[in-house]
Amino acid sequence: MKDRELKLLPLGTSDFTALRIRDQIYVDKTELIYQLARFPGKFFLSRPRRFGKSLLISIFESLFKYGLRDFQGLAIERLWKEEKTYNVVRLDFSEIKPLEGIEQFKRDLKELLISAFSPLGFEHNPLGAEIFRQLSTWMKSQLPNSLVLLIDEYDAPLTSCLNEMDLFNTVRERLSKFYAILKSNDAALRFVFITGI
Repeated sequence: MKDRELKLLPLGTSDFTALRIRDQIYVDKTELIYQLARFPGKFFLSRPRRFGKSLLISIFESLFKYGLRDFQGLAIERLWKEEKTYNVVRLDFSEIKPLEGIEQFKRDLKELLISAFSPLGFEHNPLGAEIFRQLSTWMKSQLPNSLVLLIDEYDAPLTSCLNEMDLFNTVRERLSKFYAILKSNDAALRFVFITGI
């Protein structure tokens, strides 16, 4: 009997495409993922750290951006009928924490939004209106049902300043402006998935 090489565990791998290219172990949950992704909707998943939330975000990103490219041999391959791919915006709010003060947080949030939306055609005018208004105007110009938004660790900026209520309230207010844009431009959104602890 020939020795079979064991697949590697995906320890520390939170990128689905990398996991599949490396042929690492993946417990197929794509039938459940299909149940969420097949209809337009907004979903929030709250789970502890190291629970696989970032990998799940990456799976949605691959599915909506590239179709079935990374899903050969998985359950969703026979279920997913959409041939259309989508513009996908992926935001990781763990990248921005207000530890250096609110002005730095505002700059970091603005840069995160610009870098995430610019590849899809958003053009920020530094001399124009506030970033949120510019982003709202851009979203209104998008085709209905054309944009997928994936937000990982939405609460990271807030949990990092829980002991400083003034800073916490200012950060919450700033993030609320962003989420208000999403609510008012709902027509452009095909799918929204948000994770946090």
